[in-house]
Amino acid sequence: MANPAKATRGVDSARRVLQILLQFSETKPETTIEEIAKIHGISIPSAYRYLSLLREMYLVEERNRGSYSLSPQVLRLAAASEVSLDLASVSRPVLERIMHETHETALVVKRIRDAAVCVAVAQPDKSLAISFRPGHIMPLHRGAAAKTLLANLPARKQQQYFAALEPQLLPEELFRLESQLGVIGQTNFAESESEVDSGVWAVAAPVIVSSRVVGAVSIVAPAFRIPEETRVRFRTIVKDASTEIANGILNESLSHPNG
Repeated sequence: MANPAKATRGVDSARRVLQILLQFSETKPETTIEEIAKIHGISIPSAYRYLSLLREMYLVEERNRGSYSLSPQVLRLAAASEVSLDLASVSRPVLERIMHETHETALVVKRIRDAAVCVAVAQPDKSLAISFRPGHIMPLHRGAAAKTLLANLPARKQQQYFAALEPQLLPEELFRLESQLGVIGQTNFAESESEVDSGVWAVAAPVIVSSRVVGAVSIVAPAFRIPEETRVRFRTIVKDASTEIANGILNESLSHPNG
């Protein structure tokens, strides 16, 4: 995956504090000083010092003796982030309707620098393990939704993305990908199979607001249960959904012109 940004110089301590904060997740809601020291390769005193700063800012609190978790203060930050995500809020009802109509997973992703990030998902079958979930970061060159975003970047930025990939794509892989992106850019439509998750088929279309691609909407499903006639129907559904979400975002911006 491409490096989303070059390391900012002179802020190593701040970077470490943020890395510790980002260590918390839905599946890993608690941590210890010893665990922080091990994960980040730092001493126990250093881990304690970084954690003390997070506690001072009311971002982390001690739940049990020696065990730390995020504090309710983080919910305020999450709420502020949610307010700014018109794409997520507008798309959710559309995704829910698609899920009930198709009985498959529907999701929306947006581009953040050199990555595709899932901002909303509606999934009926929790047994289907997919990599895209809210907040999850994926490369731009794998999967229908991500490639839809990459295809709509200027050629210069596409080349910059390819150059930053580690490991580099083989020449034949790069040629095939560039050919796919050319078609996707012309048709505003993409399909993929087993590119992100094995055995999973996906179809996607860009969400375009005022001539700018703000995200991509996608339907994903196990390939074995999606015959061609169903794929044809899903292509229409996802294209209509992209238009509906775009119109919803535009209406939101018109109703709240000052933010």
